[in-house]
Amino acid sequence: MANLKTRYTDGARRGFFKVGVVLARLGLTADMLTIFGLLLQIGMVPLILTGHFTWAVLVGVIAGFCDALDGAVARAGVGPTKAGAFLDSTTDRISELLASAALVIYFARLNEWWPTVAVLVFMGASQMVSYTRARAEALGVECTVGFMSRPERLVGLGLGFLFYGWSPGGTSFLVWMIYLLAVLTSLTVLRRMVHVMRKLRATA
Repeated sequence: MANLKTRYTDGARRGFFKVGVVLARLGLTADMLTIFGLLLQIGMVPLILTGHFTWAVLVGVIAGFCDALDGAVARAGVGPTKAGAFLDSTTDRISELLASAALVIYFARLNEWWPTVAVLVFMGASQMVSYTRARAEALGVECTVGFMSRPERLVGLGLGFLFYGWSPGGTSFLVWMIYLLAVLTSLTVLRRMVHVMRKLRATA
């Protein structure tokens, strides 16, 4: 699984870099793409709140391309900067929180409390996945284990939005996907914690 993830991640980065070269030549900067992607994510909020999930997917895909291309544009242009990296990682967290918060409100309005709780778990676990990596790397430990990093979470949520009208077992596919994401993301947090603790204790 890890090798498969590495292969498709490396392949995607090579493809995005080629597009990044073109965009950099046109005068676009990584920060421009980062901010534009955040604005698109903000635009998704009313779409999620009103249940227009197909449109939310479309906007989310464009925002995802911006998020994927900002690093490529940075590498193709002036090169990555600490300020750009900070802006990118911070807006990523904001974007995820916006989408999750909108889903919490959506399900709460429908009095669907189990999905509401599941979104809250998913929201917290998503932030912890990023935090465990950042904290581990600050301590000198590489921490990329676990499958549910941000791209996988976005794909899962996008599939839930896209097939929300399908109801296997009488429950919306979106709800099933939220349950799955809550479980898998929490397991990723646990795996990263165990991984980092083992590494730190081995070097103590």
